[in-house]
Amino acid sequence: MKLLFAIVIIAGTAIIGTRVTFRNRQLPMGFRNILLTGIEYLFLGVVLGKMGLNVIDSESLDLLQPFLLFGLSWIGFLFGLQFEFRLIKNLPRFYFSITAVKSVLTFLTVAIPLYYLLDHFISLPKSILLLASITLGSIASCTAQSALAIVSQNTKIKNRGMLELLRYISSVDGLFSLMFFTFALSIIPSEDAEAFSFLASAKLLLASVSMGIVPAIILISLSKTRFSQQEFLVFIIGIVMLCGGLAHQIHHSPLLSGLICGMVTANFCRYRVRALSTVIHSEKSIYIILLIFVGAGWQISIDYSLVLATVYFILRIFGKLFSTFAATQIFPAAYHVPKLIGMGLLSEGGLAIAIVLNFRLLYPAIADSLSTIIIISVILNELISPWLILKLLDQPEPAELPIS
Repeated sequence: MKLLFAIVIIAGTAIIGTRVTFRNRQLPMGFRNILLTGIEYLFLGVVLGKMGLNVIDSESLDLLQPFLLFGLSWIGFLFGLQFEFRLIKNLPRFYFSITAVKSVLTFLTVAIPLYYLLDHFISLPKSILLLASITLGSIASCTAQSALAIVSQNTKIKNRGMLELLRYISSVDGLFSLMFFTFALSIIPSEDAEAFSFLASAKLLLASVSMGIVPAIILISLSKTRFSQQEFLVFIIGIVMLCGGLAHQIHHSPLLSGLICGMVTANFCRYRVRALSTVIHSEKSIYIILLIFVGAGWQISIDYSLVLATVYFILRIFGKLFSTFAATQIFPAAYHVPKLIGMGLLSEGGLAIAIVLNFRLLYPAIADSLSTIIIISVILNELISPWLILKLLDQPEPAELPIS
């Protein structure tokens, strides 16, 4: 009975939430960005979960795990659909180079110090602590687009070139985040493994990639038949469910399988735009449900997690500022790029929450600490990032630099 009640509340919230706009112009930009990110649904999950009314208890979360797998795979599928290489290669190559350098340096800046901090505070196998620190580094390197969207829609931007660069970085750096996270899951030995094995890691990585390629081939084959919009939606739902289920069977990431499936579909299916519009239409409701799951399963305690959250927040800001400055110096643009351009890349958003959820599925022992770190960081970054972006983009663009 409790499970049925929980399902009704979650479904009802998702339906209502998709019809509520977050773009209230009367609110300060920071709070508007938090609402756009959907953090209020996370706290609704806290109220309904084990820290609140316990309507969604641990048993209910276990029984709802199939939908969690589906939701994570759906997020990955949507993200992958945006990578049509024929369009991406038309953009300046230095965009990708800057994004790559920025992502790698931010990842290293956060992951390395946090590994030693986790090892100091938490008594768990070093392989789990290493995986947790890599997960935090992976999340730190990604950027949400919500703050950029709010600022650009409500402000006249002077430096359009820099805005385009920020949009590109925030669209693509999530790919690097998932790559770091995926390689960590594949390479770091599990708790029951004796030591690292290159062959075992290669097999697991190949299998996890196949979990996305095979469903994509099935979807492309189905799309060659005549179908209605409703049938196409059923195709996509079934394929996304298959991605999540296959990934779960090999104890790997449904985010990755969905990402691979989406990328293959984007580049080899002629109905790529139709698939993208179909998935985007349902994105908000699924994301709301995932946020409720995060809140319901979260158990905060006043301990070392708050120290780790503070250190993570500071390291991420420093990593973003340093890495983006270094990247833009190595690969200079033909227009003015401020030294503090990293201020425009602090927003974290949905992918960060999705990676934490994925980690919770695989390694629940340390998941509460990671959830505390990321939730605090997301709230703080969504509050400050619109103001920092506004100050950054409000700077006048100097005269065009001479082309050498």
